[in-house]
Amino acid sequence: MVKPLLANGVKNSLFLTVIISLLLSIIPFQNSSATAAFSRQTGEPCAACHMQSYGPWLTQLGQKFKLDGYVAGNANTLPDILNPLSAEVVASYTNTNVGVPGGTYYSNANGQSGRNNNVMNDWSAIYYTGRVTSKIGSYLQLNINPQVSYSMNLAMADIRYADHLKIAGNDITYGISVNNAPTMSDFWMSTPAWMYPYTNSSATIKPAATPWLNALMGGANTAGATAYTMINNHLYLEAGGYTSQAAKMAQGLGVWANATGTSPQGGLIDGGAPYWRLFLQHTVGPHTMMVGTYGLAAKVVPMYQSGYGTNSYQEYNVDSNYSYMLNADHMLMASFRYSRDNMQMNSSVQQGLSDNLSNNLDTVMLMGMWTYKQTYNMTLAWNKMSGTTDATLYNLSSQDSGCGVCSSANGSPNTNSFMLGGDYIPFGKGASKLDPYLNLRFSLQYWAYTQFNGASSNYDGNGRNASANNTLYFSTNFMF
Repeated sequence: MVKPLLANGVKNSLFLTVIISLLLSIIPFQNSSATAAFSRQTGEPCAACHMQSYGPWLTQLGQKFKLDGYVAGNANTLPDILNPLSAEVVASYTNTNVGVPGGTYYSNANGQSGRNNNVMNDWSAIYYTGRVTSKIGSYLQLNINPQVSYSMNLAMADIRYADHLKIAGNDITYGISVNNAPTMSDFWMSTPAWMYPYTNSSATIKPAATPWLNALMGGANTAGATAYTMINNHLYLEAGGYTSQAAKMAQGLGVWANATGTSPQGGLIDGGAPYWRLFLQHTVGPHTMMVGTYGLAAKVVPMYQSGYGTNSYQEYNVDSNYSYMLNADHMLMASFRYSRDNMQMNSSVQQGLSDNLSNNLDTVMLMGMWTYKQTYNMTLAWNKMSGTTDATLYNLSSQDSGCGVCSSANGSPNTNSFMLGGDYIPFGKGASKLDPYLNLRFSLQYWAYTQFNGASSNYDGNGRNASANNTLYFSTNFMF
């Protein structure tokens, strides 16, 4: 009899043992020097390290702060026991062009989503961030989801050791990052962990397909470690590996439901998955240019069901970012990402979850930004996704989720969208005495679809058009 795979045998156990050992070896078990929330620790306003004064888009100073392990600064403004702690509340309103049945987005003991015009507390978060020792720092984010998933989970984790050396006149920063998602260790906006928009609606219809690394980031059910180096602030190299968390670990961290979801790319990483990252960056006057690549490859047990072998996934990314500081008030930025997912679906075909033994998915993202006085931001983005037609894989109505309006009637994942966004960040520039203690961001997004799940009209086979999913999303992030 086939049983759900609750642990990944010897291969996963060995891989997790290495990761957990690294974690335990770098976290001191004696009293250590106090850490602090980043602004209070450094004594700098948010705008010093973050474009748009809230983040996560990093300035060069912010990049260096992260590369150095979150340890810089000695300007603690609160008692040591409180300095590392921050909290965030995210609330939003979402309107879609055409509503959906109640409970489509969430349904739990706290209630269910409405047909349209949903107002919600997307999440609240508690952060522990900053210096642990002189060479070890952390970024830990514990999310509390009172409505959508009715749960608590470790959403983001990055614990790193960093140091410096000089070889033949070359300045080298090197370190180790133990984290819970591929690209969590990165600092460019063209990676899934930090990509704009920083907050997305939980009450709108999403395409049936998504790049594999995006799916892993959303599930938060991986654990891994990478080693990295930056040479002369030009060449960045990083390599490591990830695996899925064992069942009890995922349950304890609140991400088991994400791990066993019905995403076409969902499943358990079988053993270890190698991850790589390389980029070149260069600054000349007001211009900064970066071009790079990153990716992940793994054997995957779909839906955590053993007895059917594995799928094989590889994702390759090429990304580039450019920023131009016109003057002290105006900043321009452009970002590009191309993703290629190759999927060998042997296990999924055996389980009746896919028609094809081989699928692929290509995704292109192009985005431009204008920021004024680190306070006002306008963004225009284009996203295009195309791939192999697979009627079973992308027919989510036939899977456990039963989401008919999320499905592709013709089996195509092809989706084309435009996004217009605006942000207002009143604090974070050092002009107020409250700046080290709170920050605020108001965001407005409008998503327009010209194609959704393979069609412009009747994409789900029940008369719903792509434009029905056009979405207006207003959110407020309050950090304190």
